[in-house]
Amino acid sequence: MDHLEVETVQETEQKNEKPYTLRPLCDEDLYPILAIIGKVFPDELSTAFVQVASKEKTFKEIGYDVGFKLFTAVIKNLHTVDVEVYEMLSSLSGIPAQDIRKMKFGTTPKMLWEVYNDVKNQDFFGDASKSS
Repeated sequence: MDHLEVETVQETEQKNEKPYTLRPLCDEDLYPILAIIGKVFPDELSTAFVQVASKEKTFKEIGYDVGFKLFTAVIKNLHTVDVEVYEMLSSLSGIPAQDIRKMKFGTTPKMLWEVYNDVKNQDFFGDASKSS
């Protein structure tokens, strides 16, 4: 590789680095997450809880049914929950909310996708269904 190619590879690697690191979710993160979901997904959320209460579906079943829809709803309705989302992401990353707003285009959805995957990987809905 010549000098120019090495610089191009290094620039590409730097561009692919995330400008943030999210801490693992903890119990205190549940309430901000539920508040955001309740604002952008109220009808589906109440339907899901009715299905669980009536034992029509388990938490795990509704979790996997609505998980991606929840993520999409938050992205589509970010303008209605932007304060809550940026505050939550700030808490998870240690980066001031105003700085997150100014990050490279697409950073917020990537951060939200990581949060969604963290919730999914912790099998919150599966664990909750075992206790019901």
